[in-house]
Amino acid sequence: MIATNLSLSTTDENIEKNYQNGLLPQRNQKGLFYQDSSCRSQLTNLQLSSENKRILKKTESFTYKKVPLSEFDFTLETQKQIYQWLKVQGWDFPISSVKYVFQNHLFNQLYLWQNQNQETIAYSICYFSPSISHVAYVFYDPQYSKTSLPIRLSLQVVVDSHQLGLKYCYLGRFSPPLGFYKRNFPGFEYFHDNIWSPYP
Repeated sequence: MIATNLSLSTTDENIEKNYQNGLLPQRNQKGLFYQDSSCRSQLTNLQLSSENKRILKKTESFTYKKVPLSEFDFTLETQKQIYQWLKVQGWDFPISSVKYVFQNHLFNQLYLWQNQNQETIAYSICYFSPSISHVAYVFYDPQYSKTSLPIRLSLQVVVDSHQLGLKYCYLGRFSPPLGFYKRNFPGFEYFHDNIWSPYP
């Protein structure tokens, strides 16, 4: 992983250029991007595979709403909830970083997911511009870790981004086995040898 401060400006135009160059935003500093194995869904003429449709079908009992992140009240209760999820899952994600991506980063949209009992069971933190989107971080109740929900959290953003007429939905890192499931996303491309390519 190579950190590079290519752009301190957080205008949509500069952010989009960084994503196009295969960079990803660092989680603890708003203007810092780094170079890693980025991947995305190319949204033109998007076609869902049978596997994508299966994921949507298996998770149709869950509901979600998308809200501006600036309007979300990141309470102490929410912080404790996510902290417990991270602890059970053994994720290396300090709670200070969780607070930062919710409250101070360039991300501007939040998906709130609920189960049939109206309990909040997941959060997807995203960036949306007029041309692109990025599923930056997902946090979910570990009791759903072996279900199709974790994949649905990102897949739904891809579907919504296509419906909005965006060009790309960025999916974060792709370093097999890390994120290997992402290759099944529609229109999948990854940044390799300084170009965007379909996965072989």
